[in-house]
Amino acid sequence: MDPGYCSACGTDIKIYNRLFRLSNTYYNMGLEKAKARNLTGAMQDLRYSLRLNKNHIQARNLLGLVYFEVGEVVLALTEWIISKSLEPDKNIADEYIRAIQENPSRWAAINQTIKKYNQSLLYCQQGSEDLAIIQLKKVLSLNPKLVKGHQLLALLYIKTEEYERAGRELRRALAIDKTDNLSLHYQEELERITGKAVNPKEKPAKEIRETKNSDIISYTSGNETIIMPATYKDTTGMNVVLNLLIGLVVGVALMWFLVVPAKVRSIRSETNQQIIAYSDEVSAKQTELNGLQKQVEELQAALAEKEAEPETGGSYEQLIEAYNAFRGENLEAALGALNEVDTQQISEGAMSLYREVYRAVHAEELKGWYDAGETAYNAGNWAEAVENLQRVVDMEEMYQDGYAIYYLARAYESSEDTEKAVPLFRKFAEAYPGTVRANYCNQALTRLGQPAVEQQQSNQPQQPQEPQGPQENQPQDPQPPA
Repeated sequence: MDPGYCSACGTDIKIYNRLFRLSNTYYNMGLEKAKARNLTGAMQDLRYSLRLNKNHIQARNLLGLVYFEVGEVVLALTEWIISKSLEPDKNIADEYIRAIQENPSRWAAINQTIKKYNQSLLYCQQGSEDLAIIQLKKVLSLNPKLVKGHQLLALLYIKTEEYERAGRELRRALAIDKTDNLSLHYQEELERITGKAVNPKEKPAKEIRETKNSDIISYTSGNETIIMPATYKDTTGMNVVLNLLIGLVVGVALMWFLVVPAKVRSIRSETNQQIIAYSDEVSAKQTELNGLQKQVEELQAALAEKEAEPETGGSYEQLIEAYNAFRGENLEAALGALNEVDTQQISEGAMSLYREVYRAVHAEELKGWYDAGETAYNAGNWAEAVENLQRVVDMEEMYQDGYAIYYLARAYESSEDTEKAVPLFRKFAEAYPGTVRANYCNQALTRLGQPAVEQQQSNQPQQPQEPQGPQENQPQDPQPPA
């Protein structure tokens, strides 16, 4: 029978079991919402699931698919890489990553999408709405599922009062994610703006009324009032013939003086309009030809840029290989794989994993740099102390509970490099307020003409203690100059 606690350490395992069940519940909820294209809700549930159980492989893979569906390819790759690092064998995330890496044109399109979207945001900040719209159209032609692109394009159309196009873009965004709050907000705002125009009510087509004179009937048609006799009076045959002859003469005269000149003017006008239309068409064709020529030049430049760009898929593979070697305690293999990773070509999420593995692999090297910097500092060799301690701070900023950054600032101050010493003093004082070394940092800032960092008040529950560094051969703090 399950006792409900760990027999080795005595920890209550009921809480862990409850967390796992709750994580599975959120995963199932996210799966159902994703099937119904409620992608925003699915993202929220899957994030909750991973917050409760970060090793939930199915939830992480599904979150990557949801990110990919809304056009966030970089976020999707990050989730799949983490999933593969947690479970290297028989993980479907491997197929997702390979499907992108084996298609260079698709990867290039993803990179171009990110660059062009950022460029369109810059155009919006500069007030160039036309250029931003053109750039966003190119983005959506490369990545039609990018919800953020549809939303920004709809917002630009609303600003330029092209409401029909704005509605079309919002419908496309909602077709991808039915419950996106930003798309729904834009749609509500668009309905509010377009709802101001009220169509006027149509007037009756015909309203007949009799006047006081029973021989006359008048009615209105639209905005016109028409009056006609109520009865028809019969006339003699002679009058009929005479009326026909008069009408014929009047008709011929009207045709000669009115219809013929109007027809001539109409023909001349049509001819002029055709000439103008042909001229406009020729100009449009020339403009289109120039635009196509410019696009050809841009494509050629983009192709040359793409050929010059290195492939990034290998960096991710090497990072995963380094992480797996580190987990297997094969530090030599992990170091070799890390040296093959190009940090300029991986995402920020992957970069955090890179730093974690790098610090663990280079732990002995960090200690060696710190010891060398400490020895040089005690000997007054500021250049050597700066060189070694800067390496430590670049790798792990608060190494040895802040001692590395503290003595690096002291070394910069002693070598009269104030520009680099000031931010380091300020960073240490902010990280360890209320300590002796924080007080010295504030004195140094005041001495260098900079404002001191505000320390914690005495009425606070407990001030942080001074960071404890190595106990042996600890550099001594010189007293600040009077």
